[in-house]
Amino acid sequence: MCRGKSARERVERPWRANQDLILWCFVRPVPRPAHREHVPRDSSAAITVRDVSANSFTYPWHYHPELELILIVQGRGLRYVADSIHEFDAGDLCLVGGGTPHCWLSRPTPAQPVRAILIQFPRDVFGDSFLELAATQPVVKLLKRAGQGIVIDDPTRSEVAARMWQLTDPSVPDLDKLLALLSMLAVMARSPHCRTLSLSAGHQPETDRDATRAGKLMRHIHDHAAERLSQREVAGLVGMSPGAFSRFFTRHFGKPFVAYVAEVRVGHACRLLLEGDMNISEVAYQVGFNNLANFNRHFLRLKGTTPSGFRRIARTFS
Repeated sequence: MCRGKSARERVERPWRANQDLILWCFVRPVPRPAHREHVPRDSSAAITVRDVSANSFTYPWHYHPELELILIVQGRGLRYVADSIHEFDAGDLCLVGGGTPHCWLSRPTPAQPVRAILIQFPRDVFGDSFLELAATQPVVKLLKRAGQGIVIDDPTRSEVAARMWQLTDPSVPDLDKLLALLSMLAVMARSPHCRTLSLSAGHQPETDRDATRAGKLMRHIHDHAAERLSQREVAGLVGMSPGAFSRFFTRHFGKPFVAYVAEVRVGHACRLLLEGDMNISEVAYQVGFNNLANFNRHFLRLKGTTPSGFRRIARTFS
């Protein structure tokens, strides 16, 4: 998984020196409302290691008190962590804090299953007093940052991924699992190659009604992002006034409705620019922008370059 580099990874490399991240996204409906996941634990080791394979990533928008280290072995799609929306591909490695809403979604593709390795663990996995030691303060800071989601880049990604693969062996003793986890956290804590994803740790739904509304909004927006989306009409879908909807949306998704929709549309445009031959105007209208200047402005704000510049760099390094 980390042995070779895809064309996309080669595209990202020159941008990372000056830009936060190339956000490649595409439209995909969210299947169910947000909910709290119960993570089963191995009582002897206090951590859970899972090697997951499926036809596609469909697990819904959710949160749990445990932290989660997620390595994508195979598959591509859309990654949501708190208020961030990024595309993921094989090799993607993230650390997500306990209580931070998140989900990974992908489209089913014939003969192309998806696979991920997950390591889930409580913050006090080594005991409360352990994190009070002066020597462990870098790890404490890492766990705090994980509340906003952290994406790990190479060379740290390759090092951590290799250790995660080792933990999928069921014969690994429980003590070795704990030592490996501590080692991975230490590597990430001192690495300059770990980038924060979101502006905040995200908002957990306060009631089942809020969770249902948030899930319905995500489904609708991502199902119809390429169409004309009126904030008033979308507010009506969940029985809210425009003012109440605006406050609700920003609180739950970390950004205003208009900015959220624009980010999804620009992300979808990235895939079309990389994989298709449409001209820039056609791409803009295909993803839902009715004005080329507006598309260019949003693209530049989110990507740090123009759509034509994005395509040129992609083709140069692919």
